[in-house]
Amino acid sequence: MRQVRAEGTRNALLLAAAQIFDRDGYEGTTLATISDRAAVSKGALSFHFSSKSALADAVQYLSCERSRSELEALDDPGAPALRALGDMVDRLVHRLATDPLTRAGLRLARERGRAPGRSPDCRLVWRAALRRAVLRAHDDNSLRPGAEPESVADLALALALHQEAVGADRDQDAWLSGVWELVLPALVPPKVPDSRAPTGSCP
Repeated sequence: MRQVRAEGTRNALLLAAAQIFDRDGYEGTTLATISDRAAVSKGALSFHFSSKSALADAVQYLSCERSRSELEALDDPGAPALRALGDMVDRLVHRLATDPLTRAGLRLARERGRAPGRSPDCRLVWRAALRRAVLRAHDDNSLRPGAEPESVADLALALALHQEAVGADRDQDAWLSGVWELVLPALVPPKVPDSRAPTGSCP
């Protein structure tokens, strides 16, 4: 019972921390604000996380792991590789639009940089997952000859992060669908049917 309560407290702190880091950034966040948001005492917070840095590491790690798992599940070897790639980009866009944990992981990675022992940068985790789908498309010849896989992986990641460059008054799903229509002819050999195109926005 005590272990269940401790796990619940830790999860509440991680959720509260993600919300505050997402809103205020690393420097603008205090442990007092997090403990208040989680309705957890400062002593309980200190028991689970020794410092703000340790808590930020845990948020980054959880953000990366959850999004990585979702992306890997979408990269079904039995599905067309470019469709999987499109679905993975759509899922990232959806997570960044709706999930404070995903946004917090991204913001912390940008603000804190990389250092030995620090949790992974989600952008690198996402790119690695997208790259695997691109390489699969390259191997099964559904990627246009001459389309360099590393550049395609970079492009896919840039599309996933597009919402920061698009005004709030723009429809995100419509924007992404329109860009895919422009990009696909440069990626798909003429012989590959349209059914291999990304399916559209994430539900």
